[in-house]
Amino acid sequence: MRAGSTGLGLAATLAVGIVGCGQDGPRPLADPGGRAASSRSAMLPTDPYAVAERDVRAAIERYDQAFLAAVAAPEDQRKTELLLSLYAAGVPERDGMEAFLRIFVERGWASRPGPDGYQTVESVSVAQPPPVGRATSVTCTFDDGIVYDLVNRAPDGSETIVSDAAETSRTTRTWVFEQGSWRISEASTLETWAGENRCPPR
Repeated sequence: MRAGSTGLGLAATLAVGIVGCGQDGPRPLADPGGRAASSRSAMLPTDPYAVAERDVRAAIERYDQAFLAAVAAPEDQRKTELLLSLYAAGVPERDGMEAFLRIFVERGWASRPGPDGYQTVESVSVAQPPPVGRATSVTCTFDDGIVYDLVNRAPDGSETIVSDAAETSRTTRTWVFEQGSWRISEASTLETWAGENRCPPR
Protein backbone atom coordinates (compact mmCIF):
# COMPACT_ATOMS: atom_id res chain seq x y z
CA MET A 1 0.00 0.00 0.00
CA ARG A 2 1.25 3.47 -0.90
CA ALA A 3 0.10 6.94 -0.01
CA GLY A 4 -1.70 7.72 -3.24
CA SER A 5 -3.94 4.68 -2.99
CA THR A 6 -5.45 5.49 0.41
CA GLY A 7 -9.19 6.01 0.33
CA LEU A 8 -9.72 3.67 -2.66
CA GLY A 9 -10.15 -0.11 -2.71
CA LEU A 10 -9.08 -0.90 0.83
CA ALA A 11 -11.04 1.97 2.33
CA ALA A 12 -14.14 0.66 0.56
CA THR A 13 -13.48 -2.74 2.13
CA LEU A 14 -13.22 -1.06 5.51
CA ALA A 15 -16.47 0.81 4.80
CA VAL A 16 -15.06 4.10 6.01
CA GLY A 17 -15.29 7.35 4.09
CA ILE A 18 -11.73 8.54 4.05
CA VAL A 19 -10.86 11.22 1.53
CA GLY A 20 -7.47 11.40 -0.14
CA CYS A 21 -5.00 9.84 1.23
CA GLY A 22 8.99 10.58 5.54
CA GLN A 23 11.72 10.68 7.68
CA ASP A 24 13.32 13.99 8.67
CA GLY A 25 13.31 16.86 6.23
CA PRO A 26 16.37 17.95 4.31
CA ARG A 27 19.07 19.40 6.52
CA PRO A 28 20.79 22.66 5.60
CA LEU A 29 24.21 22.25 4.07
CA ALA A 30 27.05 22.85 6.46
CA ASP A 31 29.11 25.86 5.43
CA PRO A 32 32.70 24.72 4.85
CA GLY A 33 33.68 28.22 3.79
CA GLY A 34 35.79 29.13 0.81
CA ARG A 35 35.11 29.11 -2.91
CA ALA A 36 33.44 25.64 -2.92
CA ALA A 37 30.62 26.90 -0.70
CA SER A 38 30.13 29.99 -2.85
CA SER A 39 30.07 27.87 -5.97
CA ARG A 40 27.51 25.50 -4.48
CA SER A 41 25.32 28.40 -3.34
CA ALA A 42 25.37 29.85 -6.82
CA MET A 43 23.87 26.61 -8.15
CA LEU A 44 20.86 26.68 -5.81
CA PRO A 45 17.62 28.13 -7.23
CA THR A 46 17.00 31.72 -6.16
CA ASP A 47 13.58 32.30 -7.73
CA PRO A 48 11.06 31.88 -4.86
CA TYR A 49 8.69 29.88 -7.07
CA ALA A 50 11.47 27.49 -8.10
CA VAL A 51 12.55 27.09 -4.48
CA ALA A 52 8.95 26.43 -3.44
CA GLU A 53 8.49 23.81 -6.17
CA ARG A 54 11.68 22.04 -5.10
CA ASP A 55 10.57 22.05 -1.47
CA VAL A 56 7.06 20.77 -2.28
CA ARG A 57 8.58 17.91 -4.26
CA ALA A 58 10.72 17.08 -1.23
CA ALA A 59 7.61 17.21 0.98
CA ILE A 60 5.83 14.77 -1.34
CA GLU A 61 8.70 12.31 -0.95
CA ARG A 62 8.73 12.74 2.83
CA TYR A 63 5.00 12.11 2.95
CA ASP A 64 5.26 8.95 0.84
CA GLN A 65 8.01 7.54 3.05
CA ALA A 66 6.20 8.52 6.26
CA PHE A 67 3.02 6.84 5.02
CA LEU A 68 4.85 3.61 4.20
CA ALA A 69 6.48 3.61 7.63
CA ALA A 70 3.19 4.27 9.44
CA VAL A 71 1.16 1.53 7.75
CA ALA A 72 4.04 -0.93 8.21
CA ALA A 73 3.87 -0.40 11.99
CA PRO A 74 0.54 1.30 12.77
CA GLU A 75 0.93 0.66 16.49
CA ASP A 76 4.10 2.79 16.53
CA GLN A 77 2.85 6.14 17.80
CA ARG A 78 6.02 7.95 16.78
CA LYS A 79 5.55 6.96 13.14
CA THR A 80 1.87 7.85 13.26
CA GLU A 81 2.61 11.28 14.70
CA LEU A 82 5.27 11.94 12.07
CA LEU A 83 2.81 11.17 9.29
CA LEU A 84 0.04 13.27 10.83
CA SER A 85 2.46 16.18 11.28
CA LEU A 86 2.68 16.44 7.49
CA TYR A 87 -0.94 17.64 7.38
CA ALA A 88 -2.06 21.19 8.10
CA ALA A 89 -3.67 21.65 11.49
CA GLY A 90 -7.36 20.85 11.75
CA VAL A 91 -7.97 19.68 8.17
CA PRO A 92 -10.39 16.79 7.46
CA GLU A 93 -7.68 14.86 5.59
CA ARG A 94 -5.63 14.64 8.78
CA ASP A 95 -8.63 13.34 10.72
CA GLY A 96 -9.31 10.80 7.97
CA MET A 97 -5.76 9.50 8.01
CA GLU A 98 -5.82 9.23 11.80
CA ALA A 99 -9.04 7.19 11.59
CA PHE A 100 -7.55 5.03 8.83
CA LEU A 101 -4.52 4.14 10.96
CA ARG A 102 -6.72 3.53 14.00
CA ILE A 103 -8.65 0.89 12.04
CA PHE A 104 -5.36 -0.83 11.22
CA VAL A 105 -4.46 -0.90 14.92
CA GLU A 106 -7.90 -2.13 16.01
CA ARG A 107 -7.94 -4.94 13.46
CA GLY A 108 -4.31 -5.92 13.87
CA TRP A 109 -3.39 -5.09 10.28
CA ALA A 110 -0.19 -3.83 8.71
CA SER A 111 1.01 -3.20 5.18
CA ARG A 112 4.22 -3.59 3.24
CA PRO A 113 5.05 -2.28 -0.24
CA GLY A 114 5.16 -4.63 -3.20
CA PRO A 115 8.22 -5.16 -5.39
CA ASP A 116 7.10 -2.92 -8.24
CA GLY A 117 5.16 -0.09 -6.61
CA TYR A 118 6.28 3.51 -7.01
CA GLN A 119 5.08 7.07 -7.18
CA THR A 120 5.80 9.74 -9.78
CA VAL A 121 5.24 13.47 -9.42
CA GLU A 122 3.43 14.60 -12.54
CA SER A 123 3.30 18.28 -11.67
CA VAL A 124 3.76 20.88 -8.96
CA SER A 125 2.12 24.29 -9.42
CA VAL A 126 3.04 27.02 -6.95
CA ALA A 127 0.32 29.63 -6.55
CA GLN A 128 2.15 31.58 -3.85
CA PRO A 129 5.61 30.98 -2.42
CA PRO A 130 6.28 31.35 1.32
CA PRO A 131 5.58 33.03 3.63
CA VAL A 132 1.98 32.72 2.38
CA GLY A 133 2.72 29.44 0.63
CA ARG A 134 0.15 27.60 -1.45
CA ALA A 135 0.78 24.92 -4.09
CA THR A 136 -0.91 22.03 -5.86
CA SER A 137 0.64 18.69 -6.80
CA VAL A 138 -0.49 15.81 -8.97
CA THR A 139 1.03 12.39 -8.36
CA CYS A 140 0.55 9.00 -9.95
CA THR A 141 0.94 5.97 -7.70
CA PHE A 142 1.19 2.33 -8.67
CA ASP A 143 0.39 0.33 -5.55
CA ASP A 144 1.10 -3.39 -5.47
CA GLY A 145 1.47 -3.54 -1.71
CA ILE A 146 -0.03 -6.11 0.64
CA VAL A 147 -2.22 -5.56 3.69
CA TYR A 148 -1.93 -8.50 6.04
CA ASP A 149 -3.20 -9.62 9.44
CA LEU A 150 -0.59 -9.39 12.18
CA VAL A 151 -2.71 -11.31 14.68
CA ASN A 152 -4.57 -14.10 12.92
CA ARG A 153 -2.75 -16.69 10.85
CA ALA A 154 -4.24 -18.89 8.15
CA PRO A 155 -5.15 -22.50 9.14
CA ASP A 156 -1.89 -23.74 7.64
CA GLY A 157 0.08 -21.20 9.66
CA SER A 158 0.81 -18.93 6.73
CA GLU A 159 0.21 -15.20 6.61
CA THR A 160 -3.40 -14.03 6.28
CA ILE A 161 -3.69 -11.57 3.40
CA VAL A 162 -6.36 -8.88 3.81
CA SER A 163 -5.76 -7.18 0.45
CA ASP A 164 -3.22 -7.64 -2.33
CA ALA A 165 -5.03 -5.99 -5.23
CA ALA A 166 -2.79 -3.84 -7.41
CA GLU A 167 -4.06 -0.39 -8.31
CA THR A 168 -3.02 2.83 -10.02
CA SER A 169 -4.30 6.16 -8.77
CA ARG A 170 -3.76 9.80 -9.68
CA THR A 171 -4.07 12.15 -6.74
CA THR A 172 -4.11 15.92 -6.42
CA ARG A 173 -3.09 17.59 -3.18
CA THR A 174 -3.14 21.17 -2.02
CA TRP A 175 -0.13 22.19 0.05
CA VAL A 176 0.13 25.15 2.41
CA PHE A 177 3.21 26.58 4.09
CA GLU A 178 2.57 26.32 7.82
CA GLN A 179 5.00 26.62 10.73
CA GLY A 180 8.00 26.63 8.44
CA SER A 181 7.17 23.63 6.24
CA TRP A 182 4.85 22.49 3.47
CA ARG A 183 1.83 20.50 4.68
CA ILE A 184 -1.21 18.90 3.06
CA SER A 185 -4.46 20.81 3.42
CA GLU A 186 -6.64 19.03 0.85
CA ALA A 187 -6.45 15.83 -1.21
CA SER A 188 -8.64 14.11 -3.76
CA THR A 189 -8.36 11.20 -6.16
CA LEU A 190 -8.59 12.08 -9.85
CA GLU A 191 -8.55 8.63 -11.47
CA THR A 192 -8.04 4.99 -10.54
CA TRP A 193 -7.29 1.82 -12.50
CA ALA A 194 -7.60 -1.60 -10.90
CA GLY A 195 -5.06 -4.31 -11.58
CA GLU A 196 -2.66 -2.39 -13.82
CA ASN A 197 0.14 0.15 -13.82
CA ARG A 198 -0.88 3.31 -15.67
CA CYS A 199 1.76 5.63 -14.21
CA PRO A 200 4.54 7.23 -16.28
CA PRO A 201 7.88 5.41 -16.07
CA ARG A 202 10.07 6.29 -13.13
